[in-house]
Amino acid sequence: DTVPTAVAKIIDQRCLMCHGAQVQMKNVRLDTAENIQKNKAMVYQQVVVTQQMPMNNSTGITPEERQIIADWAKP
Repeated sequence: DTVPTAVAKIIDQRCLMCHGAQVQMKNVRLDTAENIQKNKAMVYQQVVVTQQMPMNNSTGITPEERQIIADWAKP
């Protein structure tokens, strides 16, 4: 599976400051397509289902961006 460009862009803008090469909060790293795919179910759970990530919505993820993640990652 490949990661759609729109999903990669959202992760780049909204997630990498805490889950990138420099910092891996909770040991979650999302800076490569492989890592995004590996963590797909967790991303779905945290971003779409519980909406706990980004923490306190610190990066300003929009409902539309959450829907893009949902459309991609929905089990």
